[in-house]
Amino acid sequence: MSSLEQQIKEIENNIIVKEGKIQRLLKDIEEIKNKSQLYYENLIDQQDILLKKKKKYILLELKINNLIKNNIKTSKNIHHVNIHINCLFDELKNTKCDIKDKYNKFNNIFYFLDNYKKCDNNIILITSILNNFFRKKNEHNILLKSLLDKNTNKKNKLVNNIKEINSNINNIISNILILDEQIISNLNKIKNVIYDNLNIYQEEKEKYQQNCEINICLNIINKIIEKQQNDNNTFLQIYNISDNIHNNIITSPYKNDNGEKLQLELNTQEFLELENFFS
Repeated sequence: MSSLEQQIKEIENNIIVKEGKIQRLLKDIEEIKNKSQLYYENLIDQQDILLKKKKKYILLELKINNLIKNNIKTSKNIHHVNIHINCLFDELKNTKCDIKDKYNKFNNIFYFLDNYKKCDNNIILITSILNNFFRKKNEHNILLKSLLDKNTNKKNKLVNNIKEINSNINNIISNILILDEQIISNLNKIKNVIYDNLNIYQEEKEKYQQNCEINICLNIINKIIEKQQNDNNTFLQIYNISDNIHNNIITSPYKNDNGEKLQLELNTQEFLELENFFS
């Protein structure tokens, strides 16, 4: 009987030890649940921040499209004004040559009249006609000068408007690049949170690795980060941001054999996948 009692006692002790382990496991499970809830809430907060930044990014890109369209339109207007001014200059050159030729002829007439004196009345009449001609010539020159000044002022205003538009485009491009940095940083934070969660619980690692939802989330985030970085590199190559942007007139950042074309594309497909994943 003593041997049986000893076996029973050992069994009871084993049961007590097992119950203690079970209690510890239950506490560990409860702690894991609490931490998982905190990580999930953190992911939800990061999703809200990401969606807000995405909206801001789209609005900024729409503003850039409008500015580029206005820039192209203004550039065309400047081109037309330049053509008109060049035509006026050609007309002025021809008029100047014509006036110079007539002026030489009238000088010859004056010389002839001074050397060949006839009737004073005729001389007075001719002198009056010549004076009237020169008076009108001066009026004509003043009118041409006024017209030229007006066209020059218009051209200067258009050039200043182009410089201002270029400055606005430069500022918006800088803001977009900053926003892209923030988006990539937040996505990396989300990815790191998931990886940290996996590394904390090594015993559950194989189970988490088999979790298709977590793998899908990580794949979507990696795709967004990779494409966002590629888009930023392309964006910088297209606009070529430098300190001289204020001194250069942007006619069209995109151009091919078929003419000017706007090709700004939104990185929205991966964002929609991420949004659908969390919905």
